[in-house]
Amino acid sequence: MVTILNMGTEICWGGSGKPVLIFPGWNTEAATVLSWMPESFLSRFRCGVVEWPGLGVASHAPLPTDLEGFLENVLASLPDRRVPVVGFCLGGVAAWALARLHPAGVRLSVLVDSPLHFPAVLSPLLVPAFGHTVLRLGQNTRLGRHLVRRAILQDGFTYPRPFLDKLFAFDRSAAIHYLHLFRDYAGGLRGPHPSGVPCWRLSGKNPLLVMAPALGPRHRIRANLLTLDGGGHFPAVEAPGPFFDCLTEILESRPAAAQRPAREARAMARPSPVPTERCACE
Repeated sequence: MVTILNMGTEICWGGSGKPVLIFPGWNTEAATVLSWMPESFLSRFRCGVVEWPGLGVASHAPLPTDLEGFLENVLASLPDRRVPVVGFCLGGVAAWALARLHPAGVRLSVLVDSPLHFPAVLSPLLVPAFGHTVLRLGQNTRLGRHLVRRAILQDGFTYPRPFLDKLFAFDRSAAIHYLHLFRDYAGGLRGPHPSGVPCWRLSGKNPLLVMAPALGPRHRIRANLLTLDGGGHFPAVEAPGPFFDCLTEILESRPAAAQRPAREARAMARPSPVPTERCACE
């Protein structure tokens, strides 16, 4: 894995083959995302995982003041070619925004269990002092850790110990900062997703239910929607086989094929994912 620095932006690279840009979710380090990827996937793609400033190898980097400026720095770190972009959870907002702002640099975007609006359930964390207290209790008390696990993880799955530990190993100041950043993205990124950039939404069969209540308007994102059997909010961990098979099919599709309507998308996906109709999400 090689880390490159460009204009204050850290991108951790792993694997070989065609480049793919990946945005982790909230409070998720680049190394954690790379650890989810099987060797079969890394042998096909050279995955560049963005390290959010304040986390991981970029823990001492200044936190970005706006999403648009940060994305411009990310784009400057990419190869001089159009690349597919994948985003997990709130990282999917960044993937969508990059395609929205710089369609000439993005071949397609994939949003993995990403909210189309700021989740209202997270808004109390934006209250000064209160949010830090809640996160501290979630990190440092047995009851808090239990509630966090119950809220976002499916029952019946055995999760790797490092994955569970990372759920509670984060900097509270950075966590609050990024919640503000993602809450504010709505104002500057209004409008439909560019029709020239194919967009896919991958959602677990049992998604994170607390993402449902909306705060503010939902975004209009025209996308092919695929629901993954056995996956929840972390489909790359909870259903890695179906998830990475499906993602491989999407990333290796020809640009024209990626824009087919969903009735033709069935052949692109492995049997596990269940494609639904092409939809406009308000």
